[in-house]
Amino acid sequence: MKSNFNYFKKYKRFFNFIFLSIFAALIFVSCSQDNLAEDTTNTPTDPGNLKTLGNLTLQKNVIILDDESVSAISTLDDQSITFNKATDQTDEIKAGSVLVGTRIEGDNVKTILSKVTAVTKTNNQYFVQTSSAKLEEFIYSGTLSGVYDPSDKAPINVNGKMVNYIPVEGFISQELNNKIINIEAKNLSDQKLITFNRFNFDKTFPLNQQVGPVALASSVNVKGGATPKIDYNITFSWGHLTNFSVNFILDDIALQSTANIQASVGYTVSTTDFLNIPIAPIVLGPTGLVLSPTVSAGPFVGIAATGKAKVNLLDLGGTANFLVSKNPALHISLEKKSDFSITSLEGNLSAEVGLEAKGAVGLQFLTVPIANSGLRGRASALASLGVQLIPQRKGILDVKAKIQADMFYGFGVFPLRVEGTIPLFQREYPLYHKELVF
Repeated sequence: MKSNFNYFKKYKRFFNFIFLSIFAALIFVSCSQDNLAEDTTNTPTDPGNLKTLGNLTLQKNVIILDDESVSAISTLDDQSITFNKATDQTDEIKAGSVLVGTRIEGDNVKTILSKVTAVTKTNNQYFVQTSSAKLEEFIYSGTLSGVYDPSDKAPINVNGKMVNYIPVEGFISQELNNKIINIEAKNLSDQKLITFNRFNFDKTFPLNQQVGPVALASSVNVKGGATPKIDYNITFSWGHLTNFSVNFILDDIALQSTANIQASVGYTVSTTDFLNIPIAPIVLGPTGLVLSPTVSAGPFVGIAATGKAKVNLLDLGGTANFLVSKNPALHISLEKKSDFSITSLEGNLSAEVGLEAKGAVGLQFLTVPIANSGLRGRASALASLGVQLIPQRKGILDVKAKIQADMFYGFGVFPLRVEGTIPLFQREYPLYHKELVF
């Protein structure tokens, strides 16, 4: 009997162990399902709940104020917004909302980009307390890109500062955009306080030499100009800046050069005569993003000759592109506008004539710097002219286009910041070869 009891006792313990194991497993599965539900709620925002305007996807709490809501604003400053009546959007405004809008008062533009901290409704008026919005609370992902061309632009007053303004698709109505265009046209006609327009130059570089008691005055003249433009590309992902590239463009290049050499000269590259090009900041709509370019440029020349020469050396036109990014690129396109001429030539002549530019473009969100890229580069023509005496006297001219630059870039905020430098590299392209009998 005692043996049977022990046998039963053994099985009882075994069944208790099985029961406890099953019970623990059920609890574990239940907890796992709870955790799964919690993880689902903590995953990144579902893109399906976000708002898309043009090429930008905005966070779900962003409200783009329409013209009716903007016109209902009676007071506006950095800490508060008051709506004097209800609109279709006012009931949507709550703590955590990010309000974006544009308001025009006379010839002045005011942009709105604020995070709501509290809302009070009294007698059909809405008193909204605000603070500065963060980038990750506003933009989720997407790209802003475009070319800033100063040829038909004039600065306007935005938030109390004279800036260049570029509208962003979906953020303002066509009516508001037309008003801003009219303000630009008015400013273009009656003032040019700050322009980023074509710069021209006419510079003579002296190459004086002393040969015995005689001073020989040689010189090279460089004449021309270019229109600087900025091609920008700004990329966001998961609420952060993930790429920033700037293409510095020298458009409508005109380059003419004449050389008057009285004796042999060595190859000497002159110091570039830099001219500062004043540029107002470039505001990208009401997004809080501002491009701040600083650019200077000027002509340069380098020349070597083994004898006297008097020639109209170059007359070229074209475009040069300096792309500053993680994947940089250079390109120059020049073409002959008129034939050169030789008044006299004794020996060989080689020259490099062109434009040198240096500058940078910073990017900030509201007052926070988030990117900066820059370069020092040259766009030039290399001309080589020599005399051949046998079997007949003739001049041989070879011309190449050359572009070179060193660059730096940096974008993002620590610990997600990306930085890099690109050491000097260059490209050369043959333009033309010609023989002249004289």
